[in-house]
Amino acid sequence: MRPPASHGFRAAFRTANAAAFLFSTSQAFFLLLPVYLHQNGSSPAQIGLVAGLLRASSLLARPLGGRLLDYFGRRSVTGVGGCLAITAILSLFLFPHLGMPFLAMRVVQGIGTSLVDSGLGTLVADLSPPTARAQVFAIYTVWLNLAGALMPGLGEAIARRAGFLSLFGAAALAVAGGLVTLGRLPETWRPRQEEGRPVPGLLKGAAPLLLGGVVVGLAYSILTVFVPVARIAAAPGRAGLFFFAYFVGLIGVRLAGGLGLIWLAQPTALLPAYGMLAAGLAALALGDSSIVLVGVGVVCGASHGVLMPVLYALLLFGIPRDRRGWAVALLAAAFDFGNVLGAMGLGLAAEALGYRGIFALGAAAVVVGALASHLWGRR
Repeated sequence: MRPPASHGFRAAFRTANAAAFLFSTSQAFFLLLPVYLHQNGSSPAQIGLVAGLLRASSLLARPLGGRLLDYFGRRSVTGVGGCLAITAILSLFLFPHLGMPFLAMRVVQGIGTSLVDSGLGTLVADLSPPTARAQVFAIYTVWLNLAGALMPGLGEAIARRAGFLSLFGAAALAVAGGLVTLGRLPETWRPRQEEGRPVPGLLKGAAPLLLGGVVVGLAYSILTVFVPVARIAAAPGRAGLFFFAYFVGLIGVRLAGGLGLIWLAQPTALLPAYGMLAAGLAALALGDSSIVLVGVGVVCGASHGVLMPVLYALLLFGIPRDRRGWAVALLAAAFDFGNVLGAMGLGLAAEALGYRGIFALGAAAVVVGALASHLWGRR
């Protein structure tokens, strides 16, 4: 099944994809923030702290952001998030070194990023019909993640030639471009017309899916925070190569699911995808080969590409319009919570176990969490 092809939908969807690409370009450049901190002498625990603060602030802002989206509209809240993100990025020109101002602005950046992510995701959920929502999300997230495939390598080149401050300036320009594109999108929010399902009921039904989001977020934090500074990616250009492979796998699977291979967007694909994710993490502990690095990137990216659209589609099934912002923010918060667990918790564990040890520990955590989510969901 292909997404609907009406002219109005196509035009709005193209604009949403363009905005997603620009906002994601900024986030992709910040995938190199651990490398910046590492080069400035930060320890694994400090790198984990910074990455964890970005995600923790995003996590805490998600529930409020979801309610704001449902009461004040999609575009206005997303625009506020973009302005916060630009302010936080530009603060790096004033506070380039680790300290309280640096950490405080990472909190602001996390809040801004969460509002942008939730706002665009909710707008796309409003645009898409329920029967094609998994496919629509698969194609939308291709554009979200295309920047992740292309821009870390470009970011490495910018940082090597012009320094990291130039990279941060490029990230701010990308957000500004996203805000301009956002202004061309229709406002899909409407005044409340339906009786919203009570929040406790939503939480009860969504809990197994949210646990799945935590598992994916945990794995993603390991792959994006600790792989770039581990020995396996130490050679010049390898961090960009890993992210390219990761997002090639992710984008390839989502294109396949969105354009025809419907079984990739079905609930039955969840368990195999979790298994691939765990296997990829475990393989990182086996050696320092670039072949292993690229293979893990493709496998883990493909599993991520299957998991999140299916989880979103299952969560949004039957959710009325005036609860969609909250529901989208809820799953994003679960993903962020997994990121916080991985970045902060495993950053501390890396001090004792080393990076290979936390790769193996992360693989075990994915297996346990996936099985718990599956069995809980069946009940």
